[in-house]
Amino acid sequence: MRIALTRDPAQTGPLEAGLRAVGLQVRFLPVTEQRLPEDTTELNTALGRLSRGDFSWVLFTSANTVRALVKLGWDGTLPAQTRVGVVGPGTARVLRTHTGITDPWMPQAESSAAGMIQEFPEPSPGQDGGLLLPQSAQARSELREGLSDTGWQVTRVSAYETSSLVVGGVLVAGDPQRRLLPQPAGEDLLDLDQLAADLRRDRLSHVDPTVLLVTSSSAADGLADLGLPERVRLLAIGRPTAKTLARRGIPASGVLSEPSADAVMAALGR
Repeated sequence: MRIALTRDPAQTGPLEAGLRAVGLQVRFLPVTEQRLPEDTTELNTALGRLSRGDFSWVLFTSANTVRALVKLGWDGTLPAQTRVGVVGPGTARVLRTHTGITDPWMPQAESSAAGMIQEFPEPSPGQDGGLLLPQSAQARSELREGLSDTGWQVTRVSAYETSSLVVGGVLVAGDPQRRLLPQPAGEDLLDLDQLAADLRRDRLSHVDPTVLLVTSSSAADGLADLGLPERVRLLAIGRPTAKTLARRGIPASGVLSEPSADAVMAALGR
């Protein structure tokens, strides 16, 4: 059985490794692209302030926030008094790979904005409460507001934006100048035309040749705009993604509570 994920091959991690370990063929169908903002003035200004020591903390809410700062030239160098936090292990891994920073703060109970708010320390009396929060342009205000409520002076900047690669019902090339990830190799991608042919060939076998793992709500919207061959089985990571699929008329056959190979196999009944 093949399984395709609606994200970029460069985002491969433990999930894909686990799926390959149980014998699944892994392919990718990226329908969105993460890009630097068209105007990076605000982000460059924040990086300058970060290097001057204007912030006590910098918090990374995703691996893409790390990639965005690195694409603009940040190499991980920080003033001695500035600490680093991340939302979870995946972001920590990308931070280590790109900057060499090995021991960031992260929440222990839940890798989410809510987990960060719950566990992040309050500013000490007399401490400079400046905190840099680079995020997606589409990020909700929950984390910024939660940190502000505990006394931090939060500077939130848009580090990147997620844009659809589906235009007029077809996949298009992205923007190589602003793209955060390297261009994927063709052999890693799911060929939709071949998939449709496989489904036609196997229409009487009652076998699903490919399962599509939908990784985000933005990817769910992209799939709906793209259109899919009949009989493609969809699995959604998280309830928000599942709700978007249902709203767009392509409901998932299963919802994963976590992005793991065990969760995928359980959803597949294996």
